[in-house]
Amino acid sequence: MIRNSGETGETGMPHHEPPPYLAYEELSTSQLEKIDRERAVVIMPLGPLEEHGPHLPFGVDAFNADYVAEETARLIHGIDESITIIKIPLLYLGTHVYRRGGSLWTRQRVVRDAVVDYGRSLVRHGFRRIVVVSAHGGPRHFVALEEAAVIVSRARGTKMISLTSRLIVDFLLGRYVEEIAAQMGGDFSEEDQKILSMDYHAGWWETSMMLWLKPHLVAQSYAKLPPALVPRARLRPGSPWTVGPGLGYLGAPAAASVKFAEATAVVLRTEIKRILEHFLAGTLPPSSVRSPLYFVPVFRTNFRRWLLLAGGAVLATVIAILAMHAR
Repeated sequence: MIRNSGETGETGMPHHEPPPYLAYEELSTSQLEKIDRERAVVIMPLGPLEEHGPHLPFGVDAFNADYVAEETARLIHGIDESITIIKIPLLYLGTHVYRRGGSLWTRQRVVRDAVVDYGRSLVRHGFRRIVVVSAHGGPRHFVALEEAAVIVSRARGTKMISLTSRLIVDFLLGRYVEEIAAQMGGDFSEEDQKILSMDYHAGWWETSMMLWLKPHLVAQSYAKLPPALVPRARLRPGSPWTVGPGLGYLGAPAAASVKFAEATAVVLRTEIKRILEHFLAGTLPPSSVRSPLYFVPVFRTNFRRWLLLAGGAVLATVIAILAMHAR
């Protein structure tokens, strides 16, 4: 039942052994019953269908999530070969996307609740260790995954984590730039570092990843696209269509290369392995994989509801005070 996928260079995937997991959709009830739940980990990848400029497919975030999920399976197998790894089929689901150019999106609560329902279903079937993987950088998206992980983990003995939420934030903030440069055998110039600090969407990194994983889906026009750069403080929902050529991307697609993708994969794989070692050993503090945005109320699923309730409470208090003074 080992899933045989992504092992040929024809699709841009690096040459390596097939990922060591069981595909959930290929299992039967009798096969599922034979799995030792205490020695099992379930991986759940998901990502939206979102526009990524004129040169990349809608599935960029989903393809990257599925790749990370397969690498996660390999890492877990390398840490402990006795663990049975099960992978849920890729869910094309996401929120907080750019709502133009063909993007499909769902409400934040839908994303959170879908992951909660899948997680609780797995828990009901006896699974207690679940790893959610995403590669979409929309804050409300990965915060929804973090919320889902907290909710599902309330079941006794259950540990569910959003593996990539904090990694995404750290990556976008440039934490790994020096390590990536070292993997590439040199240093980034000041201009390169400036560009990388504004590489948000369908730019240098995502174009590089698609050149590596899905080269047949990358339009060759990427090499001629001019940079679309905007400082983080000036980012707006419409920035991809108002900055630079206004073609739906933010960053420098023309700088992309397979070498850059490979270097980032090595660096991120090291971080993911460190997290997984603690997760499997039961020594991972949940807060260590939560993004800083998880603690910012405006990004939480129920923020508007809390705001309305708070506003209603304040209004009721004001009315009560006015009524008392009117007597």
